[in-house]
Parts: sequence; structure tokens; C-alpha cells
Amino acid sequence: MPGTRGATVLDDLPEWIVVEEILVRLPPKDILRCRAVCRWWHNATSADKFMLDHHRRQPLLPILSHIIAPQKACLLFSFGASAGKQKLCPVIRTYKFGEIVAAHDGLLIVSHGLGNEFFICNPVTRKCAPLAKPDSQRGIYNQIVGFYRHQPTGGEYRVLWQSSPRCYNAYDTKYMTLYYAIAVGSDKIRYFRLGCIPQPTSSSPSLELALRKGLPSSSQYPPVHHRGGLHWELEKYHGWDADCIMVFNTAAETFRLMSRPARLGKCLHESLLEMNDTLALCSISIDKHTIDVWVVQDYDAETWSFRHQIDLTGVDPSALVGLGVTMIPTMAALNEGELLIQFTSTRRRVLHFDSDGKFLGYVKSEGDQEIKLCVTKHYLRGSIIPLPLSHEMREEDAANQEPPFFVGL
Repeated sequence: MPGTRGATVLDDLPEWIVVEEILVRLPPKDILRCRAVCRWWHNATSADKFMLDHHRRQPLLPILSHIIAPQKACLLFSFGASAGKQKLCPVIRTYKFGEIVAAHDGLLIVSHGLGNEFFICNPVTRKCAPLAKPDSQRGIYNQIVGFYRHQPTGGEYRVLWQSSPRCYNAYDTKYMTLYYAIAVGSDKIRYFRLGCIPQPTSSSPSLELALRKGLPSSSQYPPVHHRGGLHWELEKYHGWDADCIMVFNTAAETFRLMSRPARLGKCLHESLLEMNDTLALCSISIDKHTIDVWVVQDYDAETWSFRHQIDLTGVDPSALVGLGVTMIPTMAALNEGELLIQFTSTRRRVLHFDSDGKFLGYVKSEGDQEIKLCVTKHYLRGSIIPLPLSHEMREEDAANQEPPFFVGL
């Protein structure tokens, strides 16, 4: 009301318009500031429905890393680009071999100290807490291969672990790979055990053989989140090709194999990613210096269609160092279907292409300077959702413990 202390023009609007049409459109950091305005705004923006609706409106941004000398710290940025402009926003600064292990729904899992410690954190709220890890056993290697939300339990966050001997033979029937999920903030474990598998008699890929071979670590090759599933590119096996994609259904918690594009043929490098809410596969041709982009036309029928081709012949050759060797180029997608591509083994230059495959330039700092960046293949969608901690952890104020790295946008 005019003349009333503390009143604003928003006081004359219906409550649902203020919440569902105005506040929900604000950036995450502004929502946190709004909570200090009045109790009603604090309660409205703290409701589960509001936080989920707000989270879905945020752009999904790729994360880039920048090594800072001489401290050898790693500064992680979320990258956004629109209307010809680009922006690098600091996310986390880590020290002593720290890195992002997994990311989902605005939450990050970060390792510290050669992977001996794991933390879950929200860079928007600047909250962080230790993450439970499996017990170490001699000769057994445990690694995180996925991070997801389990809807049947009301949206419980779970970490998918893989346990395997450090030295093994994928064809040895005595070999056993163990996959299991640990709920964040609890000690509940869900096991996915594989039985003994005979050696394949044909070139057709075997689901259990692929799982026995093992999935890649999420820190280096995170799975693609799409339609309630985690998707991995399968490596080539001993003398035969696994021309398939591994899929983990996060609701049923089951594995299956998915077909790649039938007309893709043999290629040296591939990158799986999500573009405009569609699963995409990029095939890199070394000889032609081109990248073919395929997208899923019908997910259930597993049919693909060719989208466009990226021509690399006009790109500065210094940015293509590593093209032609066995190193797989690192790629990431923006919401508008744009691509970030990095070929160089020295991790220096990140190429930016539009949704039609046109080269837009190199990713630079705010001062329009080129800095050494690395595409991590992880993504961040800003969220004000609290950390998924147990009641005991909240009572111990674990989320307010000082982490061994900087957290915050």
C-alpha cells in the first residue's frame, strides 16, 4: 500500500502471480536474497514445488576448468552463451587433486585428496557435506560411475558405484563385477550383482560382458542424463566392437543396451551428449576433418536421424592439436544446441559452434582474453534445493562444515 513502510508494488498483486510468475523467474542467487525480505517470501520460495519449478527453468550449463599456477588450484566455471555473448561464472575452486566426480540437479560431487574424500555440495547455496563411500578392500577398486534421482522413493538421490578387482580378465568366469547404489545421506545400499558369463561366440555385444568389462568413471566420462536414464558410450572390446550404448534406468535400476545410428559406420571418435532435450551422438572423422551430428528420432524404437555436419577445415590448426591421435575430443552442448569442442591434448583452446555447425570463435575470459580451459563434460543447472541429508546429519550441522575447497557462484 502507498505510504506504508516496507510496502512494494508487489503487495497489490495476487500472491500466486508474485510466486508463480515473478519470483520463479529470478536467478537462484536473487531468490536467496528475496528470502530475507519477509517471512511470506521466505516460506513461498522454500516450498518443494517452488524450488522444483524454479530449478526446471534454469539453463543447463557446461562446466569448464581452469588450472591456476603457481598454486596448481583448479577453478571451475559454468559457461553460458546467448545473443553472441559468453560468460564464465565461477563455481568451485579446488586444491590438492580435487575434481568434480558427478553432477545432477544443481548438486555436485567433488573429490579431494587423490579421491580419498568425497563431498556433495550446492554452489548456489554454498552448502557442502561429506559423502559416504564404500569400505576399502585390498585389491578392490571402487569408483563412482553415476549420480541420479530415484523417483520411486520420492526423489531420493543415489550414487551408483562400481567395484572391481584392480587386475582382471573380462572373459574370466570367476571374475565378478559389483554395481551398487548408496543413497545420499544414508547407509542404504542397493546391490546389482552379475552372474558368471561364458565367453561370447559371436560379434554381438553382450550386456553382461559389457558390465563385466566395467563402466567408465563419472569423473572423466560422466553418463548422459536423458529420459530418466543414464547413458554411456561403450568402449571397443578385444577384437570386436560394441556398437551400442549402455543405459541404466534410474527408476527400475536396471541395465540394458541401446542401438547406435545404423548408418554411422566405423569411426575413430564418438561423443554422446544431450542437445535440446534430445540424445545426440557426434561422430568425428579424422580424414575429412568433419563431425557428423546424429540425434534420436524415436527413443523407444531406437531410431536416429542425421542432423548436420561440422566442418573443421576453417578452424585454426593450433586448436586441433590431438586430432588424428587416439585421444577422444571432449565435447559439451549448450541449451540452444550449440557445441563446445576441445581437441588439444594441451587443454588450451575451446571451440564454440552454433546450432548449425558454424564456428563462432574461442571461449575467452570476461576480459576477452584466451585462457587455458578444459571441457569437463559435467553440467550445472542452478538450484536452491537443500542438500539431501539425513536427519542425523542435519542435527550435526554437517552441511555447514567448512569444506577443503571454495564453493559458491
